Amino acid sequence: MPKSDPWIKTVRKMVKNAHGSGWVIEEQSGKIKILRRMPDGRRPSFITNLKFAPSSYAALIELFDKGINNIEQLNKPFKEAFELANIARPTNINNGKINWDEIKIKYKKSRVPNKISETNWINNEKVRIERACEILNAERYGVFSGKECIEKYADLYIQKLPVGSTGRKRNLLDVARFLDFAVDKCGIDPTWKPLRGDELKDLIGKREESTKPTVPLKPDELFNLIDSLYSKPELKLAVSLVGLYGLRPHELQTLEIVEDNIYVTSKKRNKYTNKFRRRIVIALDLEELPNEGSKVMNQFKSKLIKLPDSIVNAKTPKLAGDMFRQLLERHSYWKSLINKNNNLTPYSLRHGYAWRGAKYYSRSIPQRDLAALMGHDPNTHNKYYGSYSDEKNLIETIEKITSKVFK
Repeated sequence: MPKSDPWIKTVRKMVKNAHGSGWVIEEQSGKIKILRRMPDGRRPSFITNLKFAPSSYAALIELFDKGINNIEQLNKPFKEAFELANIARPTNINNGKINWDEIKIKYKKSRVPNKISETNWINNEKVRIERACEILNAERYGVFSGKECIEKYADLYIQKLPVGSTGRKRNLLDVARFLDFAVDKCGIDPTWKPLRGDELKDLIGKREESTKPTVPLKPDELFNLIDSLYSKPELKLAVSLVGLYGLRPHELQTLEIVEDNIYVTSKKRNKYTNKFRRRIVIALDLEELPNEGSKVMNQFKSKLIKLPDSIVNAKTPKLAGDMFRQLLERHSYWKSLINKNNNLTPYSLRHGYAWRGAKYYSRSIPQRDLAALMGHDPNTHNKYYGSYSDEKNLIETIEKITSKVFK
């Protein structure tokens, strides 16, 4: 048997001293092969991308340290542990520094297009990951762990966002996902694992109870909104259905027509039965558009006009609602309404339905019936939809009942 070169003898001795016996380092096809003799007789092995030569000495020692760290700290099986270490070796080291820009390229490939679209990446995740890399690459006032990276990102980029908001949450979770990828898929040191659990929740914060009044979209505003959407037929259909039928925006996903009636399946589960609820919905038309509810139903039934794909294909009810909000907030007339009353929200269309049922017609719809049409109980209705009696509304109500005009 030929004698081993001195360099490989030195490596074997160092590995044995540091990590115990049972490790075998040998040549296969010009590359370095690592093998482990297990007590149960198994002999898992891994062929590295390192040339079997003295020039690989330092890289092999580093590879061993990383691989065994992945086994002991991350609880990875032998082959996966050394695969991570082998991938990480060229990625990890650039004059002694982690090459975060290279990890960013690999991270994008893992996300686009399998998990998110290119457009979603450009509009959302890209800027957050680039900001994180600026923090991670900074030479002055740099960070030395995933925890520090998340905390510095929070200080620099989310302080102006409302506490507990979706924006704060998405920013921090995207950066945390990137750091997890760097550790789990690129094999960098586990000290770069991000904050998780309660510590991350503390940075996101808890949204305070809204103190804003519930603002319904009044009939004239709904009429003008629908009228402004004639060049956007898909969004017009969605807005008309939500506004005229009092839907929750996400219920657009579950609309169905049975014998000329519209039904929705509410995805707001009953806390006791944990079942979905199906209910009939009926339009409360505007005086200026007396048969618009039927027209809208027939448009939906004919499928000549379809609802926006981003709403219909959203993976969760929350995302469907978010897509409706996003489309509405991009519309110029809606922006003008917000400029006049910043308490308006997309849910104001649903509140407008409740307002019309109580205040708009010659007779009010009984609260129990109105609550059933909207898919909740009378107590919920009274709590969230029963506070529309401002001074003007009180006078109008009494005038309708008594036929007496107040000056």
